[in-house]
Amino acid sequence: MIAPLFPLPNIVLFPKTPVPLYIFEERYRIMIREAIEGSREIVIALVRPGGETGPGGVPGVHEIACLGRIESYEELEDGKYNIVVVGVDRVRILREVRHSPYQRVEVERMEPPLPGGTAEEIAGRQNRIGGLFARFTELATGTRQQATELMPQLDFDALVNMVAMTLNLAIDQKQALLELDDASERCDALIPVLEQQLETLVLVRRFEHIKPENPHLN
Repeated sequence: MIAPLFPLPNIVLFPKTPVPLYIFEERYRIMIREAIEGSREIVIALVRPGGETGPGGVPGVHEIACLGRIESYEELEDGKYNIVVVGVDRVRILREVRHSPYQRVEVERMEPPLPGGTAEEIAGRQNRIGGLFARFTELATGTRQQATELMPQLDFDALVNMVAMTLNLAIDQKQALLELDDASERCDALIPVLEQQLETLVLVRRFEHIKPENPHLN
């Protein structure tokens, strides 16, 4: 399939997860307007360091990317856009078919394999990462309601990908997670990171009420 390419330096989109974007550059305003009038699908790909050409021969971006759908948009008075894109499928970028005014690329969808492990093992992983993420979300937002409402709506893949999108990870780590074929592998890679960030967050919340009498002294 052929789709518009939106290269971004600091965002990795995962299937079944949303991301809000502010579109201000002229060529991408054109791209979003044409996408809205068409299929609403765009490919979001991480820019390579230094903009070097990837294995697929497309300048400046990683070969493995995510096809997303524009679920909602707001066109501003100056022609810029606020949009929300939801990841649909992982894709492999094969080649560039047009460069101006914005890139269009040929991609192939990467069919998601079944998660590795037995049904019991997958359920165990889902319960483990779901419980950690609910606690993390509760501490980060100050309310349990968001986590309680969100968890039942997510299947295993969506939950794992939501954790990957939410955690504070280096962008190259997120790209590496996107490139993993198996959601169980992605889950196993995320659990220790989630545990570590949760532990840090617990400590922050425990001591945040303690303030020095004189903040200028340390």
